[in-house]
Amino acid sequence: MKALFSGLLLSGLLSFAMADATSAVPQRVGPVSNYGVLGTSGNQVISTKTNKQVMLRGMSLFWADAVGSQYYSENVIAWAAQTLGIDVFRFAMGIESYDSDGGNSEKGKILASYSYKSSPDVKIEQLDRMVKAAIENDIYIIVDWHSHRAEQEQSIANDFFGKMATKYKDVPNIIWEVYNEPVNTDMGTIASYANTVIGTIRKNGSKNLALVGTPKWSQMGSCGGVNQPNVGYVFHFYAATHSVNSYSGNVDNCMKGGNAVFVTEWGTTSADGSGTVNTSEAGSWTSYMERNKISNCNWSLRHATIGDETEQSAMFSGSQVLNNKTLLNGAKYTQSGEFVKKYLTTNKRSWADTLTAGHSGSCKFSNLTVSELDGSKSGVGKSGCSYTSSNEKVATIGTDGSLTIKSHGYALMTGNDGSMSVVTVEKIPEQSVSGLVSMTCTVTNLKKAGTCTNNYTGKSSSEYQFTTMVKSAEGGEITCTSDNPSVVKIEKAICSTSQCYSHKGEYQWIATFTGAVGLANIHVQIPAVSGFKAMDTTFVLGVVKSPNVINPAIFKNVTVEKNSVTELFPATAHTVPVTYTLSAEGYGVIDGTNFIAGDKDASLVVYATSEESETYAAVNQSIVITIGLGGELIDGISPRTLRNVGIQGRIQNGNLMLTAAHSGFAKVQVYNANGKDLLGEETHYVTAGTNVFSLKGYAHGMYYVKVKQSSVSMTIPWSNK
Repeated sequence: MKALFSGLLLSGLLSFAMADATSAVPQRVGPVSNYGVLGTSGNQVISTKTNKQVMLRGMSLFWADAVGSQYYSENVIAWAAQTLGIDVFRFAMGIESYDSDGGNSEKGKILASYSYKSSPDVKIEQLDRMVKAAIENDIYIIVDWHSHRAEQEQSIANDFFGKMATKYKDVPNIIWEVYNEPVNTDMGTIASYANTVIGTIRKNGSKNLALVGTPKWSQMGSCGGVNQPNVGYVFHFYAATHSVNSYSGNVDNCMKGGNAVFVTEWGTTSADGSGTVNTSEAGSWTSYMERNKISNCNWSLRHATIGDETEQSAMFSGSQVLNNKTLLNGAKYTQSGEFVKKYLTTNKRSWADTLTAGHSGSCKFSNLTVSELDGSKSGVGKSGCSYTSSNEKVATIGTDGSLTIKSHGYALMTGNDGSMSVVTVEKIPEQSVSGLVSMTCTVTNLKKAGTCTNNYTGKSSSEYQFTTMVKSAEGGEITCTSDNPSVVKIEKAICSTSQCYSHKGEYQWIATFTGAVGLANIHVQIPAVSGFKAMDTTFVLGVVKSPNVINPAIFKNVTVEKNSVTELFPATAHTVPVTYTLSAEGYGVIDGTNFIAGDKDASLVVYATSEESETYAAVNQSIVITIGLGGELIDGISPRTLRNVGIQGRIQNGNLMLTAAHSGFAKVQVYNANGKDLLGEETHYVTAGTNVFSLKGYAHGMYYVKVKQSSVSMTIPWSNK
């Protein structure tokens, strides 16, 4: 798609699910159980299981950026599969920070921090979660190299698809899309790139369908030239820009040449995603795709309005992020969304019926969907019949015909006459609450209102509004208690000051820090509500002593001349006396605040320690002094990562200020507002003391920054204004 904008990252809802695609199993019967791995035969996309032509209908997710990532959620995919009946969805992974023409203008440019090239581990983790969602919902996922200049990215594309093909070679749900929309690239160059990348996919064990973009934003002026098996070609259209009369001939010619076609992206609007929705032309296109059995994905599954911009091709109207079942069920659709919803639901199929067709008999019963909450159901099996369950951990049928429900998933019930019926047990979804994230405040920051606390009720400037919700998104009443009220008190109170913004006058859950140093477990309970599980979870709030850091402008790694005198050792850190120790003698001496170097080339470690004070933690730092040309660190002592080290962090002016007790490696991860989607990850070598790392490049909005060094971690809420 030619339009892409980066907008405000809006608040989502907290979830605690973790990705693990390798252990995922289908929770329902969908197209994948029926078709298996997809391939091609002539100009048709086929099931390699049945060797028959297939047609899939689904949705493309928006770019996996600040806007689109909110919908890269297992909840969203499950809802779309069940409610809209999608057979496939598209993982649109941005590769580099460039505009919609593959150039460097700022318009429509994806943020570098959301690109695969900048954050490959983040995107691979995100993909794994989406593959898991595809497997659990038994639908297909298109792994889309969402690029306009992939031939310039061949090396990293080859590496990515090679690794993913190895990882997912036995996953039938996968469809590879190795090039989204070439712009000014000829088909010969595209085919050369695709032959290399798809060749690597095949070499690494994946036989799954692979799709290749075509020239001029995949408008299919030409196609062909890829000499790998199971390859199809990509066509994109936007109904208000591309008419059937003008562009369907391109598709016809490609198919007449014996090539399979897949529409991985289409819209009802103009090609930039805005303008008037042309439902008449969109209807002509959907009719054309139905006649020719061309699989397709609509652009895009997201809400329309971000800031002052509106994407008319989005499925949902409004500016609210809709990423749980309750919000999605109550969603309002755009004009485009209404059209697409009708198209998808009209063609929605009962895949369980398809799977069991041809396996009839007197013991067969109508395919059944129940809830985990039901426990059991009588009269399911037929009299005189016995049934074998394909998954006894999900459900079984007794000799009296009663169904016993054990867990979510599905079970194929085979009668003693060979008939087959499907029982699907729907998972009880969890309730959703924002803000339940562990946080510690330092003693010094606690004294500065607005740093980690504020005044919300008019009673104290040491209050922390950890959630604006008194009920879950599903309506369950939230109860919060503190197991250590001497450190943190919890109450539901009216938010009454200007700090409450739009929530002024509403009841909120407020934590008040007493000023004492310590930690409190905040216990959150929500009773079950209709269709949703009860919630029982804990997070941590607390106050810790401020890290004590020696002046880094003086106490730092340094190279000195032999026989020189250098000021390196401040006597105190925040008025606390500091003791300095050399790792070896004979190479220099400490004289008050100075280091007097000897006459030998050497590298020494200096350790700085202090007692803790009422306000500050103990000093435990080290630096390296290189004398002359230096040498191996004396006694083999070198900066290293230690277990159970202390770290403290805060965010100021777009920078992470990280104070570590010891040197070593630290991982910094940035999550979006729902605490679930990993948006950025970097590993830094930190020195003992204060380190500064830039967090620039993220859109305005709410984030959580997680820092981990050795076995110690902390999470910092970050409002990027």
